[in-house]
Amino acid sequence: MSLIKKTILYYLLLSLPLLLIAGFISYFLIQNDVRESTDESLWKEKLNAEKIIKSWKEPQTYYLSSDSLSKIIVENTNTKGHFYSDTILFDKSEQENINYRVLYNYSQINNVNYQITIIRSSLESDELTDGLLFTLSLILGFLVISFFFANLIFSKILWKPFYKTIEKLNSYDIKQNTLAEFETSSINEFKKLNEALTTMTNKIYSDYNHLKEFSENASHEMQTPLAVIKAKLELLIQSQNLREQEMQQIQAIDDSVNKLSALNKALVLLTKIENNQFVNLSKISIQKVIDVQLLNFESFIQNKNITIQKDYQNEIIVEMNATLCDILIANLLQNAIKHNIDGGSINIIIEKNKCNIVNTGLVLNAIPVELFERFKKNDSSKDSLGLGLSIVKSIIDRYSFNINYKYEMGVHSVSVLFANDIS
Repeated sequence: MSLIKKTILYYLLLSLPLLLIAGFISYFLIQNDVRESTDESLWKEKLNAEKIIKSWKEPQTYYLSSDSLSKIIVENTNTKGHFYSDTILFDKSEQENINYRVLYNYSQINNVNYQITIIRSSLESDELTDGLLFTLSLILGFLVISFFFANLIFSKILWKPFYKTIEKLNSYDIKQNTLAEFETSSINEFKKLNEALTTMTNKIYSDYNHLKEFSENASHEMQTPLAVIKAKLELLIQSQNLREQEMQQIQAIDDSVNKLSALNKALVLLTKIENNQFVNLSKISIQKVIDVQLLNFESFIQNKNITIQKDYQNEIIVEMNATLCDILIANLLQNAIKHNIDGGSINIIIEKNKCNIVNTGLVLNAIPVELFERFKKNDSSKDSLGLGLSIVKSIIDRYSFNINYKYEMGVHSVSVLFANDIS
């Protein structure tokens, strides 16, 4: 749930009980005012009745209304005072029970005790109260709905700078070599947020560039001593005075230097891919790249007596960096050759915008997904760096391609889906 909706929900949960309480209080206050108004009217009629009594020469019973409910009668007791009461009487004309408000007054006039009964239907008062209650309910409902939509609209306007900041953060890519720029806001909290994010992203950008520069310089500087070590080792290998044990040790050192050099080049390549340093794009035929790379690996294919089968159902043309395309195909084919069996096969199938490389091989010991991570290998082979498929995955991610791997009954299958096929 978004912050705006959650805020509105909290406001509604708080305001609804308050509005209901206010409605009940208003209802009872209105009802009380209406009752007081009715009582005042009854009291005025009582005063008029007293004037009528004072005009009499002899005591008598007198009806103040046609229905004989309001009346003046002689009272034999000495009761004095008055009180109001509510009662329900059946109305023959309306054929229903109706609420009445009654004033009973006991007073002594001209030395005679009288009971003055003034009764009035509260039907009009009830209808007035119900009408006011209905109107109040409409007003409260209108206030709740108006509050909801007004709060929703104003919240979206007020939180607009915040969502722009989120959108800017989501689209920011440090590999584009640009600083993050956030819009200014008149709201102090959002202004401080943007200032803090600007400071943070600038620091991250600076640290990233320093780390990138350090990695590039370190990789470059490592190549020179590695080349010197390799040259010296080659001179030692050519020496005639080495014993067999010494020759084996030097050969082991040379193998380690070669592996370290290959590792350095692979890591540099990964860094360049992730830093988006391969920016030149061109239209490339995947079939042609496969054919060229197969020629490059021809000796390795022949040494393992591998059978190559090609099924090009259509042509795939992609727009990408030529170097990265060569590296992508080369790593996939090298992996299919290297982990194949003697006398095995490689079947290359191209259909629509998908390239499938299917090869025979030994049982997979590792989890397929982990093979695309750095330094993850299917076996503990010393010849493998565990970076080939990591490089493939970096290139795939760089161009938003998709890659799938599966193994079934001695057959490995790698499928690459080229999303930007323009053929």
